[in-house]
Amino acid sequence: MANDDRPVQCTFFGTTSVFVSDATAGIFTDAFLSRPPLLRVALGRIAPDRGRISQALARGHVERLDGIFVAHSHYDHALDAPEVIRQLGGTLYGSESTLNVGRGAGLGEDSLQRIADGDEHTVGDFGVRVFEGLHSPGNRYPGTIDEPLTTPARASSYRDGGCYSFHIAHPTGSVFIHPSANFVPDKFKGVQADVLYLGIGALGAQPEHFREGYWHHVVEAISPKLIIPVHWDNFMHPLTKKLRPMPAFMDRLTDTKDFLDRKSAEGGWTVRFQDPFETITPFVP
Repeated sequence: MANDDRPVQCTFFGTTSVFVSDATAGIFTDAFLSRPPLLRVALGRIAPDRGRISQALARGHVERLDGIFVAHSHYDHALDAPEVIRQLGGTLYGSESTLNVGRGAGLGEDSLQRIADGDEHTVGDFGVRVFEGLHSPGNRYPGTIDEPLTTPARASSYRDGGCYSFHIAHPTGSVFIHPSANFVPDKFKGVQADVLYLGIGALGAQPEHFREGYWHHVVEAISPKLIIPVHWDNFMHPLTKKLRPMPAFMDRLTDTKDFLDRKSAEGGWTVRFQDPFETITPFVP
């Protein structure tokens, strides 16, 4: 039986980093908080920024952690996860590539848990089911990380290693986190969640038929009461400043918003953007 002292809360930290917690357990997805600037990403080497990480965790009131589920091993998902584990404890859940990021950062095997399609993991009163899928179109760094990755490292060293979505179920409700704007037809048939964190990165750059397919096979399949778009913000811009969209040469957020507005009007879907560090209690009326 769930502990009712505190309802399930979801705090957003930009990109696809969402902290889901109740009175007894805390789960992060990705926990990417450093957000190194464009010039360093493009021309230099990157590493977790411990100061930025500590500051973001404090601002988001994250004081305890049981696990981080990493969607894939690109740096904007996996870079900071080992350092967050180091600061707060918990288990790093991810592909073998993600675990090699953890090993390179010095995490022991007892802090690492490999995930695969269809896995179910129990964290406190939460049950986390893993779904393997596809990266959004335009994957710049496909492949795997086959040995421990130490930092500083080039952004191109962070190969995706396989892409995952997570269904986080709790006795009071469920959250589905779908980080990459792509779909496998009928993958989520029979899956339901109250809240869907919907990846929209690069969706504005896709043709209309792709967007329609994405909506059908993800949103209509899961049928959430609330849709929260994620991975729309410029992840090379620090969390200390107001979030801004990805540059126009990478995505067209205005086109995506027009699409979301139209789908919302057609089907009565509730779509809302969550502010960074904002906490919602989605299962409380």
